[in-house]
Amino acid sequence: MLSEAMPDQERLSEVDQEILGQVTWSPEKARIYSVEQYFRESCWTFGGDLPRMLGITLCMLKAEATAGRRLRPAIQALAGAGFRPVDVVVFRHGRQTIREVWRHHFNIATRDRVEAMDLILPTTDTVCLVLKDTEWQPGRMPAAIRLNSLKGPADPAQRLPEHLRHQLGVVNGLFNFMHCSDETIDVFREIAVLCDDDRRALMRERVLADHDALPEVLAAFDTLERTHPAHDFDHGLSWKRLLGAPGAPGELAARRAAGEEVALAEVMACTRALPYEHPNRWDLLTVITHLLEDMNLPGVSPSVPNVTADWGGPR
Repeated sequence: MLSEAMPDQERLSEVDQEILGQVTWSPEKARIYSVEQYFRESCWTFGGDLPRMLGITLCMLKAEATAGRRLRPAIQALAGAGFRPVDVVVFRHGRQTIREVWRHHFNIATRDRVEAMDLILPTTDTVCLVLKDTEWQPGRMPAAIRLNSLKGPADPAQRLPEHLRHQLGVVNGLFNFMHCSDETIDVFREIAVLCDDDRRALMRERVLADHDALPEVLAAFDTLERTHPAHDFDHGLSWKRLLGAPGAPGELAARRAAGEEVALAEVMACTRALPYEHPNRWDLLTVITHLLEDMNLPGVSPSVPNVTADWGGPR
């Protein structure tokens, strides 16, 4: 938490300084978010319920979680860690939501990474779980930070069996199945990215009523898995399947089979031209994740500080 509220002369919005002091440990982040309309709108909805909201977090199960059949394993792993859904929002990512959810981290992303996310995330719906941390008590680490600490590092070599990414069998840096809000200030902000006034009001009712959203979550899983075939994310098998595909996907695979190098930009252009429901789309997306070499720009830091389990640590 912030050790001090921002001085009055630095206030740039009407957001209560006491709220800012409890939803983030970073004064810099507090200043940036206090003027963001998404965060302001969530403060209008949830600002009076801060003690309850510190025990709430978000986990977005992304498009590849449906294709890779990680939806049910994810909800089971979350339950095992003490998180249960009190609401669920199913939505389809588009260019705007991708940029707004990752706004404060995209400054470090390479162009290829951004373009790959634009191709992957809108392919199927994302399931946003609004989770209650059943272990949270006043004065304890906020739910968002505890979930992030359990998610585990991006580097597979550093993951432990208790990490959610280990349990879900994350494929690579892009097929990682879930996005979790960094801390409570991000929970507020991302809710408003996805939800208008009326939907936020319903979410507030459900949070305060300790609603059991599990039946809705499982119904959403059923619908998605009934609509979208499973995929194995196997790079070699994807190229083999593409070899027998008609049109541009098959032509790319034939060139590769003949020993010609196929560039990332070509696979992206081919994928961009296909509808979301094309039977070879996930094969092409799998190839893209293997051809993508650089996810982040060297020497560039996120525009807001990273949050770790050392909550309330360095200012």
